[in-house]
Formats: sequence, structure tokens, C-alpha cells
Amino acid sequence: MTRVVKRLLQVLLVVALLPFLIDLPAGAEARPEELLATGAAPNATVVTVEGRRTVVATAGRSSDPVLILVHGFGGSTFGWRHVMEPLAASGFYVVALDLPGFGLAEKGWGGAYDHASHAKFVLAVMDQMQINEAVLAGHSMGGNVVAWIAALAPERVRGLALIDAAIGASFGDSPATSALQASPLRRAARILIRSAFTEATFGELLGSAFAVKSAATPEMIRGYAAASRLPEWDAALLGVLRDGSRNALTQPIAEIVSRAGAPIPTLILWGADDGWVPLSAGESLRDALPAARYVVLPGLGHVPFEEDPEAFTQAMQEWLAALK
Repeated sequence: MTRVVKRLLQVLLVVALLPFLIDLPAGAEARPEELLATGAAPNATVVTVEGRRTVVATAGRSSDPVLILVHGFGGSTFGWRHVMEPLAASGFYVVALDLPGFGLAEKGWGGAYDHASHAKFVLAVMDQMQINEAVLAGHSMGGNVVAWIAALAPERVRGLALIDAAIGASFGDSPATSALQASPLRRAARILIRSAFTEATFGELLGSAFAVKSAATPEMIRGYAAASRLPEWDAALLGVLRDGSRNALTQPIAEIVSRAGAPIPTLILWGADDGWVPLSAGESLRDALPAARYVVLPGLGHVPFEEDPEAFTQAMQEWLAALK
């Protein structure tokens, strides 16, 4: 029996040490500045906000009303590249940014990646850019982030556009995510992520969000995948999973939008064939917010601004016209 116990302890020791004995699969790491041309929207720059580096892209005149675009899970300023100038042409100063942990923003295990923290970061960007109020457009996960902003600072929100929005979405808080606190298991998870990640597998995942499959071009896939060229990108992904259980809004979206004395003008914009956040979720949001403008884009999936930029821009412009 003693021999069996000793053998078991030896096996456990090897398992515990294995992540430290295997190098993380190497990649061609780069600095954010080196990836702006292929992994960000036009006119993007690297900035430091509250000690954290991120990317901000702008279009239009800074004297115009402000429209801030907030990406979803796995997104970045890159995703808005086709629509920023057309939206600016309708009389808005358009700002897009990379949320911490995503795109070309700073990454690492130690960041705060829950949606409330993301919302506070967007507000910090607004402070640094001297933007007092803005129309906020959030896609997918970004829809929940802009809802958090409206909950935290309603006086700074001129309007809300919820685009295929994953409102109230929380995840994590499981034994698996709790186990990530252990350094050996976290390192093992990073090894698995880096080993499994290829541009081809990422392209398949991205393509599954599109109803218009031809929109997922190799150039687009490379643009979104640029985030994986930054140091610690995999650790940040694990951090997002770790913090996911804190994403849920602390009050109903209807209460947030019905801001005392001055309800927030709201657009609910959905791809009819969204396979990630289905149209039924948009219908539920419409029922919760009966005063909101509700627009469904036929034949489009989860990423309408990539699949049909013109249809997306037109729907946004028609709603924005009343908010100038």
C-alpha cells in the first residue's frame, strides 16, 4: 500500500510540474503599433488610459455629436472599419475603441474583464477625450457593456443602440473557471489554447457568426486574429472567462433605459438570421423596451456591419437623425 501511495504521489507531482516543463507554443509576437494597419480601423492610434494601453479610432469632426462604437466578444475597432466614415458623414464624431483584453488593447491575467469594469474603462476614455455625453452603440457583448454605462452614468448617454446584443449575459463561476486560479492549471490551459488556435480554426469560428458566408474573407479573418499576436493574449482570454460570472446587470434593462424624467432613446438592431444571439432574444428585448425603435435586417447574421455595411449604416443613420 505504501508503494502504491508513493507511486500516486509521484504521478501527481509530474502532473503538477508538467505545465512548467513545457514551453508555451511560440508565436510571432508583435507590438500594437505594428498591427494597426491590418488589425484596427483606419485612423487608429495606441493610447494609454488610466495606465492601460488600448487602441482608439476616430472618424469625422470632433465638434459634432459623438457616437461611440463598442465591439463584442473577440471584436475590436477593426470590425467597424467599413461603417465609421459613413456614420461620420451623417453628422457624428465616431469613436471606436478596443476594450481591455480584446483587439490590440493591453492583455494579461491580471486585468479586470467583467462588463462593469469595461463600462468604467469606456467612461475613462470619454473623460480623457473630453467627451461629456455620447450615443453608445454596442454589439453582442458590447451591448451589455453599454447598458452598464447607462446604469452607471445615465447623464452621459445620449442614446443606446443595441446591436444583436447579449444583454445580461453571464458565464463562468464554475469549478473549471475557479480552477484557473491555480497557476499550473492556468498554464496548462494556455498551452491548450495556443496549441489549438490557428487562423483556420479561428476563421471557422468567425464564419459561424455570419449568415452571409462570403463576407468572412481571409483579410477579415487576419484582421480579427491580429489580437493573438500580442503577448499574453491567451491569459487575457482566460481572464475574461474568470470574470464572466460578474457580467449580469444589477437592474432590468427597462429600468436602466427609463432614466428618471428623460428615457434614453434606444435602437434594437438585429440580423434576422443571427445564429449566435437569435432573433428571439431581440424580440424579448423589444418586448421589454416597447418605446425602442426595433429594426430587423433580413438575411443577415450576428455581425450585420460586416455582412452588409450599407444596410447596417442606413438603419443606424435613420435612427441617429433624431439624435443630432
